[in-house]
Amino acid sequence: MSHEISEQPVTAGIAAPQPRPFFKKKRFLVPAGVLVLGIALGSCSGGTTTASDVSPAAAPSSAAAAAAPAATAAPAVAAPAPAASAAPAGPAVGTPFSVKMGNGDVAKITIVSAVRTDAVTTTAFATAAKNGSYLLLDVLWETESGKTSSNPFYFSAKDADGRKADLSLFADNQLGSGDVLPGDKTRGFIAFDIAPGASTVMISTPLMQEAARIQIPG
Repeated sequence: MSHEISEQPVTAGIAAPQPRPFFKKKRFLVPAGVLVLGIALGSCSGGTTTASDVSPAAAPSSAAAAAAPAATAAPAVAAPAPAASAAPAGPAVGTPFSVKMGNGDVAKITIVSAVRTDAVTTTAFATAAKNGSYLLLDVLWETESGKTSSNPFYFSAKDADGRKADLSLFADNQLGSGDVLPGDKTRGFIAFDIAPGASTVMISTPLMQEAARIQIPG
C-alpha cells in the first residue's frame, strides 16, 4: 500500500532583515564618539577655575579698572585769574571833582555844562570863531580845603587831534579872578575857539602845572 506523502508548500520563513539598532548606525556613531571625546577632555581640564588660577594679565585688577576713567578724563581747566580792578572814572561834566592846587590847597570844581555856540558875547568885541564855533564852559569853583583862587588862565583846552585851542577873553559873565575863601564859591563862563568834536580841558595850578583834566564829549 503506497503512502502518498502530501507535499505541503514549505513556507520556510526566511526572516526579513531587521533594521539595525540606531546606536550601531555609522551616522550616529561618529557624532557620538566626538561628543564622548569632548566630555572626556573637559573633565580632564580640572573643572571650575578658581580666582587664584587667573593670571594678572588675563584679569585686570579692580584698582586699574577704576583708574582708567580718571586717566582719560579731560584735564581740569585752570580758574581764570581775577580781573584787574577797573581804573577809576575821570572827572565828568556835571560832577564835582577835587583839584590839588599845591601847598595843601584843594579846589572843588564842577563843569556845570559844556555847549557849542557861535558867539560868547553881545558886546562890540564879538568875533566869529576861527574854528567854526566856541566851546562854552559853565564853571563852578569852590574851596575844599586851605585857600584857593580862581582864574580863567588856569584852564586850557585841545581838540581831538591835540591842537591847542584859543581862550576867548571876551565871554560874557566870564569866571572871575581872585581868592575863594572856604565856604565861598564863584561861578562864571570860560570859552574856547576850538575845532568841532571831542576835546580835553586841562586845569593847572597857580604855578601853571597841570593838576587835572576832563574829557568833553563832541
